[in-house]
Amino acid sequence: MATESEVLLSLNESLQDYETQVIKATARVTEIRVITGDREEARQKIHEVLDKNRIRYGPTPASKSSFTGTQIDTPSGNVQLIYKRKGGSAGSGAGASLTKLTEASQCLYAAIAFGLGRHITNADITEANAKKYASSFDTDEKTDSMLNDLPDVWIDSCTLGANKLWDTFGSKGKFVFHRGSKIVDKIENSFKRVKRLEGVRMDLNKWSPADIYMSNSNFDITCLEKEKTILGLNQCMQERIESNTLIGVSLKKIQNSASISLKNIQNSMKATKKYAGYTYSDTSMDGYLNMDGGTKIQFRSFGGPNSLTGWQGEVKGTKANQGKISLGPVNMILKNHGVNSIPTNAANRVKGRERAKVYDEILEGYKKYSKTQKEKIMDTVMNAQDSWLYSKLQVTQLLDRIESVRGEKRDQLMEDLYLYASSQSKYSAAYYKLE
Repeated sequence: MATESEVLLSLNESLQDYETQVIKATARVTEIRVITGDREEARQKIHEVLDKNRIRYGPTPASKSSFTGTQIDTPSGNVQLIYKRKGGSAGSGAGASLTKLTEASQCLYAAIAFGLGRHITNADITEANAKKYASSFDTDEKTDSMLNDLPDVWIDSCTLGANKLWDTFGSKGKFVFHRGSKIVDKIENSFKRVKRLEGVRMDLNKWSPADIYMSNSNFDITCLEKEKTILGLNQCMQERIESNTLIGVSLKKIQNSASISLKNIQNSMKATKKYAGYTYSDTSMDGYLNMDGGTKIQFRSFGGPNSLTGWQGEVKGTKANQGKISLGPVNMILKNHGVNSIPTNAANRVKGRERAKVYDEILEGYKKYSKTQKEKIMDTVMNAQDSWLYSKLQVTQLLDRIESVRGEKRDQLMEDLYLYASSQSKYSAAYYKLE
């Protein structure tokens, strides 16, 4: 073990180019904050000086920082270097830039875990390992940013995520991890092409909620590029995920421990949500389609008090909201079940010459779907704002269509609405959810 003097001399040499703060000094432990614009580079250069001077060191305890620091043992205790990014972690706010950074970083962390063939810690996320395993990740983010700019909470998340991916797929072969790569572009372009062919109004993220993809050398894009239907495209995706040649993964922030589950495999999609009636709210603009188990979908306008837009359904679970479905996908599902779609002219009717007919349709809806007293109904409807009429009209039209269907067909229609809203439908591709 180096003497106190040797350690101090090496520290003075290694820290001379950095802003530092002593944040703790006891008889046994000294903690020094190293403030730098590039944490990975600073740690690497400090280690080089310590190596040159033959000073032994190791990682700081995990509780000190998500970005692994440097601990140097001395005869009287230890010195701990805690690396902090100057001005705070880049991209620490919400938005597309942080999303891009976190998703790309998950690819990098996973590539290193698979390259090393084991669980990793942040101490393994180095420039040397990034270069060594560069062929195993393909992203649209700079490697330097992934190494240095990731906020601490996402460092923990990506480490836990990489280890869970290794546990799940480490025995399945060698993978390349993609975010924003040419492979991802080809997958997304295949969906966009089929979407145009079928005239489907469907968001890309509803079709495939995957944020990153894993591919191996056996992956062949040909099937996806030749398909002409959404269901055919989904069959190709399912075949590839079951053979572990192309695996889409949806990412959520992970704390403490990670779990992974497979979604949208068709043979496991039994009727888990059956229709259990409706709720036609007395005075509010919404209405609910109810399912067994306490889950329901609330339909209403989310466009604001002066807006005649934004009518959609939102899944309400027993614990939290679970997803949304807008008018376009609702009509697509109704059509596929042989049910007439909901007209898209509600705003024009409320604002135009058909306003009186709108009143009549909503009043008729109250007669069929509510037990509210007639006097209260008339007062509510005739004094309602345009946004209320816009929303309630479409709620009424939806219930008319749902109630026109009976038995198993209605249960299947209900399930498709629910599964689409929660990104688990036959219109969505198979994927894994890492959370």
